[in-house]
Amino acid sequence: MTLIVSGLDAGYGKLAVLHEVSFEVARGEIVAVVGSNGAGKTTLLRAVSGLIRPTAGSVTLEGRTITAKPAEKMAGFGLTHVPENRLCFPTLSVRDNLMLGAWTKNGHGDVESILDLFPRLRTRMGQAAGTLSGGEQQMVAIGRGLMADPTAIMLDEPSIGLAPKVVAEIMEVLSRLCVEKQLAVLLVEQNVRASFKIAHRAVVMHRGRVALTGTPAELVELPEVHNAYLGGAAA
Repeated sequence: MTLIVSGLDAGYGKLAVLHEVSFEVARGEIVAVVGSNGAGKTTLLRAVSGLIRPTAGSVTLEGRTITAKPAEKMAGFGLTHVPENRLCFPTLSVRDNLMLGAWTKNGHGDVESILDLFPRLRTRMGQAAGTLSGGEQQMVAIGRGLMADPTAIMLDEPSIGLAPKVVAEIMEVLSRLCVEKQLAVLLVEQNVRASFKIAHRAVVMHRGRVALTGTPAELVELPEVHNAYLGGAAA
């Protein structure tokens, strides 16, 4: 497996949020992480990417232990994190935002490959990122993460606030990345329907713990999953 999380505990000060969280993501695989607000999904990504320090457990990437390594080192190890709400630099151009993702490559990231994934950015390269639509800003954020040429990418709520057509476009890109780049993709997503369409496996979190795991097809048959996240009783 490319990304292995084992027995991870983490939180904020004395507030424990994650409890013995374990899962794996292979190259060429999308694993969706779903759960209600407060389940610990964003905290999980922060703990894996070094933004907060785990209090127990381990994270390995391609056989290398990266537990609690500084967040600024993670891209160099092959792990990128696309945070919630995009966090583009609004006054910088699209090109400059993308090039910031290539700092571990000494500024030699493959911009053309990003424009192939997101063609609409091609005509906006000189435009300030803050003037883009929400969907375009999300494309920039994902593209910036890909400029480091990672082996694994984590995304936090990439569909939030976006129109269904744009959500479908972004989900299609994530599927392409699995096939064409053989990336390991960890996808935190409230839009369970959209994430289940592209995920190979899913992790359901509840109160900071892994409550259920399985394929989307398996999980949607469970009444507790279908009722909570898909708006009705399982068939």
